[in-house]
Amino acid sequence: MANPLTIVGILVEDRAERAPEMQAIITKYGGDILSRMGISSPDREKGLITLVMESEVGQVRRFQRELEAIPGLAVQTLTFPQ
Repeated sequence: MANPLTIVGILVEDRAERAPEMQAIITKYGGDILSRMGISSPDREKGLITLVMESEVGQVRRFQRELEAIPGLAVQTLTFPQ
């Protein structure tokens, strides 16, 4: 049985400050990430990253919790049923 696809949206405040810790977590789960797209605000202080993951739901939840532990990040997910 294949793992479901999940879209993960990460809104980042104060990108320069948050990026290193956030990137370390994204790298940790990199084997589950199929694609990544990022855009920054015109003032470059905020950013939005969207990821597509193919992973067990529990793994996505762990990923989300680790990201949400970083101040200044807001995370939303949308999982498509198999």
